Amino acid sequence: MDRRSVLSAGLAGALAAPALATAQTAPIRLRMTTIVPEGTYLFTAFTKRFVDYVRLLTDGRVEIQAFPAGVLAPPFDVYRAVEDGRADMGHAPPALIYQRDPTMALVTSFPGGLGIEATMHWLYEEGGLKLLTDHHRDRLKLQPIVAGMATTEVFAHSWKPIRTAADMRGLKFRTLGVWADVMREFGAEPVATPTADVATALERRVIDAAKMAGPADNLQMGLNRIAPYIVVPGAHLPGGYFTAFMRGERWDQIPAPLQERILLAGRLTSFDSYLEKGRLDIDAMAEFRKGRAEIVTLDPRFVAQIKTAAREWARKAVAAAGAQGNPWPERVMNSTFAFQDKWEANAVYRL
Repeated sequence: MDRRSVLSAGLAGALAAPALATAQTAPIRLRMTTIVPEGTYLFTAFTKRFVDYVRLLTDGRVEIQAFPAGVLAPPFDVYRAVEDGRADMGHAPPALIYQRDPTMALVTSFPGGLGIEATMHWLYEEGGLKLLTDHHRDRLKLQPIVAGMATTEVFAHSWKPIRTAADMRGLKFRTLGVWADVMREFGAEPVATPTADVATALERRVIDAAKMAGPADNLQMGLNRIAPYIVVPGAHLPGGYFTAFMRGERWDQIPAPLQERILLAGRLTSFDSYLEKGRLDIDAMAEFRKGRAEIVTLDPRFVAQIKTAAREWARKAVAAAGAQGNPWPERVMNSTFAFQDKWEANAVYRL
């Protein structure tokens, strides 16, 4: 039995059955749609792991059936599928619908923003999880469950080297989220290619560069064998996470003891995926170095420009949302930016 199994078994034992004995005996069965294809690392490490931990920690009283992208709903339609009832749950990064509400970009996966370790501290120790939950219940009528930590991404697999802002001009660049807006400031053209089509689009040079995910995911997709340049670090997405989510009224029907265990399953998924992904990403970078693609490093001045441009985007988005009566982007922006500034100013003791 490996470390994760031991930890999970211990948690299940610690959360003994008395509280669950008061819950209904018939299992709660939920269908969950996801943004990622079956067989990808994210489906296995995030979605399947969360489903397995929910089953384990609830003693089978909650059964989630996960469907890969395109089965219950197209990958970019995950949130609407939950809202219109095609699925009971969704699993995706919040930034997927940032254009509906900029708060969804500011809570995670923000260009030049919090790194993955700082993101976890903000969520679990700095009140970020409560902000995320309160926002979702108020604005989206959804209950979020953080379930899967997406470590720093590769900046790009590219047909040309990218080091400075000037190198971005004219690039057809596959991306999603706020980075699609911010990169326009540097003259690039964002292209929203679905995950399953990224490798083909890059190989056929329909796109010049692709932001996909971290090294391990990109290695699995073979992106390092297609384009001749691998650009790091991932200043466009230093850290992020996936949430599982369901309609608030459906969540409220689940007995409180089971809710606690579902939330714990999400947290355990996040921590285990963070540890596993970190190891796999390091191994993947080692594999990249053995290949023909050249690893190119961004100029630190460009990294600083990305942070500045992204924060300017945030301030404009906050002002526009406030004018429409939405206070949440400002609340989240103030919280994340303040914590990032504190983290950067006081992390000088860290290696």
